[in-house]
Order: sequence, then C-alpha cells, then structure tokens
Amino acid sequence: MAIVWKEEYNTGESEVDKQHKVLFKYLEDLEDHMKAADINDHYIKMLLDNLGIFTRSHFCYEEICMRRMKCPAAAENKMIHGKLLTAYGSFLKRFEIEGVSDDLIQKLHDFLESWLVNHILKIDVQMRDCV
Repeated sequence: MAIVWKEEYNTGESEVDKQHKVLFKYLEDLEDHMKAADINDHYIKMLLDNLGIFTRSHFCYEEICMRRMKCPAAAENKMIHGKLLTAYGSFLKRFEIEGVSDDLIQKLHDFLESWLVNHILKIDVQMRDCV
C-alpha cells in the first residue's frame, strides 16, 4: 500500500513541499512497478540515477532554506542528509554489483518509505516554526 501525502507533512515552505511530493511519486512509481512485476535492471538504474540527482538537488535547496530561516534543525538536517546519501550510495553500489533482486527492491522500497515519512515528520516539519 502506497503512502500518500498528508497535510501533516507540510513544512510551510511551498517549494520544499512540492519537492517532497515528487519524492513520494518516485516511491509510488516503484510500488506500481513492483505490483506489475515490471522491474528490471534498466528501470532500477533509471530510478536510482533520477532519485540520486533529484535528492541531492532537494537536499541542497532544503538546507539553504533552513539556514536562511535560521531553523534550529538545520545542522541536524544536514547531517541526516549525509547519512541518507550514504545509504543511497550503498543501494546504488549493491545494484551495480548484484543487479536487480527481490531483496534489493524490497529493501530500497522500505528505505524510501521510512525515510520519507520519518525524516519529514521528525526534521523537515520543524521549518513550520521558522517560515
């Protein structure tokens, strides 16, 4: 079951929220491919590449916003982004070595889902008080 965007995920910064919704779409697309049993090396390579590019851009924008707003969570957010990028790199490396596997896909899905909900609700929503 796909997670869906909820108002509680709003940060108060419209561009950040718009970008978060794009990240939710990446997860929804992965879930659609999983349900259709339509996952192959080409799709996962494209997903990981696009997700990596978009995520780095999003993190940069979000970190700039938090610094500009003097958000108390800015330093923690930057540190967690680094950890998330490291985890992303591990998925990419594993894919490059092993290719697609059910285990890789499930772990990637679970990671994305947990990251989106937990990171947004614990860290990113702290921007609301700074906007």
